Amino acid sequence: MALARPRQRRDLVWELIARNIKLRYRRSILGIAWSQLAPLSMIAVFSFVFGRIVPLKIPDYPAFLFVGLLPWIWFQTSLLTGTQSVTGSRDLVRQPGFPLPLLPVVAIGSGLINYLLALPVMFIWIGATTGHIRVTAVALPAILAVQFLIVLGPAYLLAAIQVTFRDVGHIVEILLLPLFYATPIFYAQYPARYHVIYDLNPLARLMTAYRSTLIAGRWPDVSVLSLLALVGMGMTAFGYWVFDRRAHRFAEEL
Repeated sequence: MALARPRQRRDLVWELIARNIKLRYRRSILGIAWSQLAPLSMIAVFSFVFGRIVPLKIPDYPAFLFVGLLPWIWFQTSLLTGTQSVTGSRDLVRQPGFPLPLLPVVAIGSGLINYLLALPVMFIWIGATTGHIRVTAVALPAILAVQFLIVLGPAYLLAAIQVTFRDVGHIVEILLLPLFYATPIFYAQYPARYHVIYDLNPLARLMTAYRSTLIAGRWPDVSVLSLLALVGMGMTAFGYWVFDRRAHRFAEEL
């Protein structure tokens, strides 16, 4: 029975992720293709602006941009949907015995599926613009696992607070905008006087790891990834603790 419980929860997570994907693209003509068209449209805009109007002179800029935008889109959508994961699932929350901690996991997992669906296009783009696919790309799953941990802790915390204070989702949406510009997604380096932002921004470190692995052909810095993983686990433990302490009140507050 001890083995069946984790297996059942894993199967439940997959079922809920599949349901989210189906609901998101239901009655859509292009369907799941939107998961690829959204980043491609952003890449087209940024490439035109920062490749022609205000050129940043970054080699292989479309590939550089693609590699940075995909994890950002995953982070942004996961944090927003994770924050709303409890308040947006009243039917599940009110079911006796439903494992509530799975809801933020499902939100982040759904975003990860969209990321994975866009991966073939990204690899084709990288191959077309740089002329090769780096062997270091095999390290990508490790970076994805670290990003999952980095997002999961805040998702637990924000989802729990959102149940009581419904303004939290709007605040998160507002704060994501400055975080987007504070993260090297469409540019490469910070001015020296702002380098502390890079040092304290885990997403900036992740962007460096993604680009080193997928474009530069360098293995990610193991010490940096290990530190980020430890930070992610600490944040997840704290977020889960807050979530678990408040979970018994979710049904009545909804």
